[in-house]
Amino acid sequence: MQESHHTQDNQIVQQLRSLDYAALPISDYSRSYILRLLPNLDYYLDIYRRCLAQMLAALGLAPAQVVMVDYGGGHGFLSLLAKSQGIGRVVYIDYNPQAAETVTAISSQIGLSPDVILCGSSAELRQWCRDNGVIPHALLGMDVIEHIYRLDTFFADLQAINPKLYQLYTTGSTPYNRHVMKRLHQFMLADELGHNGQPGFFQLRRDHIAAHFPTLTALQLDAWAQATRGLAYDDILQAVETGIPDPISDPYNTCDPATGSWTERILTLAQYQEIARPCGFDLAVANGFYNDSRHGLKGLISKGLNILLHCRRLRALAPFIIIHTP
Repeated sequence: MQESHHTQDNQIVQQLRSLDYAALPISDYSRSYILRLLPNLDYYLDIYRRCLAQMLAALGLAPAQVVMVDYGGGHGFLSLLAKSQGIGRVVYIDYNPQAAETVTAISSQIGLSPDVILCGSSAELRQWCRDNGVIPHALLGMDVIEHIYRLDTFFADLQAINPKLYQLYTTGSTPYNRHVMKRLHQFMLADELGHNGQPGFFQLRRDHIAAHFPTLTALQLDAWAQATRGLAYDDILQAVETGIPDPISDPYNTCDPATGSWTERILTLAQYQEIARPCGFDLAVANGFYNDSRHGLKGLISKGLNILLHCRRLRALAPFIIIHTP
């Protein structure tokens, strides 16, 4: 059985690599995202394989027994790999309808699909699990936790779904690697201040406040726009109405006020723990790894760095981190 799953895994990889994505009925954003990913497909699938293996080791269950949620599943490659490895039931969910359309289109081409495809956030997942009597064993999120607007609400929803839920998240928003942080800070500043002729999040907040509170002065608008960084539109209005802002101390983290999606928000493990523990979840962190399948000097350097990353204290070298329940 294990050999069969290995064969199917290899088949899925070849199918994902050879698909004509230009001909698929998917959004331009999804198509361009996948095309950027394909040159390093083996690396990303290796990350997914290791995460699935870590999940199975933590659960102590046979793959066929596991009910797994692929949260913020995007293109769905994790879900498809999980099914190819024999995971019993895979529930895919993403808040973006175009993402759900993408995994549906890809699944129709390769003949393998998540068992359930949902569109929504943790609230919709919670309701679906309740309505269908499903209690997932695990939830995996690849490069999603750094974008979730209200993590306290998110973890509360997960607690309602399964208070013993195993969770694993990968995120490139590491607070330990200074090189990575410097690059992400540039992205955050660009989103906050505006770039390529587009208004920044600061200006969007200021305009929104001005439209709802026309008596505020220019200085007051600037002050409130600054004080509400990290809030979505409804929460911004509540902060101004009550006169109680909820500022964030980090000078870079910022979110799109229209959607609440954070720009690669950087949090420490202690901050994640502070949010998750009231919901009964403890969290730990592990090092990610580099793509050591490349040829030449870059591949050799990556191999050497990956050896060093086996030492947990060398977290400052990790290109990404893995946050998980112990």
